[in-house]
Amino acid sequence: MYNVNYLTENPLEGQCPKVFIKDDTEHIVNFYDNKELIKSIKTNGNEFVYGDRQWFTNWKVEIIKDNKIVYTDIFNLKDKVVFIKSDAWALGDNIAWMPYVEEFRKKHKCKVICSTFFNYFFEEYYKDIMFVEPNIRIGNVYAQYYIGVDKDKDNFKYCPSTYPKSILQKTACDILGLEYKEIVPNTINLETKTNIEKYICISEHSSNLIKNWNLENGWQEVVNYLNMKGYKVVVISKEETKLKGIVDKTGNYPLIERMYDLKNASMFIGVSSGLAWLSWMVGTHVAMISDYTPPYHEFKSNMTRIYSKNCRQEIIKKELDSQVPLNVVIDKLEDYFNEIKLS
Repeated sequence: MYNVNYLTENPLEGQCPKVFIKDDTEHIVNFYDNKELIKSIKTNGNEFVYGDRQWFTNWKVEIIKDNKIVYTDIFNLKDKVVFIKSDAWALGDNIAWMPYVEEFRKKHKCKVICSTFFNYFFEEYYKDIMFVEPNIRIGNVYAQYYIGVDKDKDNFKYCPSTYPKSILQKTACDILGLEYKEIVPNTINLETKTNIEKYICISEHSSNLIKNWNLENGWQEVVNYLNMKGYKVVVISKEETKLKGIVDKTGNYPLIERMYDLKNASMFIGVSSGLAWLSWMVGTHVAMISDYTPPYHEFKSNMTRIYSKNCRQEIIKKELDSQVPLNVVIDKLEDYFNEIKLS
């Protein structure tokens, strides 16, 4: 007669939990987060009612008829199967969020199935998680979560965080009900594998054009500066480059090759991109030139963040006008080089 289901099928609508009462008399359905009543619905039965959250909640569903509690369901993940989906295709998002899928599994002692857009990349490092391809439906699971944000609006049924005001990794924590702490994703130990001595990797590009640093001749001046400092500059963008005085490794290389490129580099310089996250993942210092997101949006450790004074820290920039002054970039790089000399 009473059915409570925690399998989210329409995450943007927050259709979880889904309750069906096979009875055509009046009932009241109360949705609690622990002891806090967050929603109460009156229904005449034979219809679905929803709790309006797709993100983790310590649900208690209480069904009342004739002023008496006739059914209670307590949410409990222990030993259950949970399906967690990365709801973004960008490499950086997937790298940022993956550690928290593992933290969720360990915290709740549950069995996790996960879909990302880079399964082949993560399977090696997260042996206790079963990976499946994106956009697949698995019905026989206890609960299901989508990690992502609704970039068109602040949709708190879908995600309690907003983009890009929140720290990117915290988005996963908020959806999965975890306390936020910055976690570097698991990775294998990469051996030294390079024929180039003393080099820095750079990439001028991101998957979103609005993230690019568009100062005219800015990247070439950075290359000239690094060459003057005695560094070779290896360009590892997928896109072609017109820069001079560089080692050209542009093209569609496997991620493992990019990991080796970055692991053996002295630094990576780029914008807010998947390669920046990949560099951070393998332990190579990142210098990120970005006005697009607030300075706190990406990771903080092993990072030099470079942005202009008029960087809007609370709202997203809409124009393709990220033009951090060259002197700001060079000064920040010089500060970093001086720091590592002293350490």
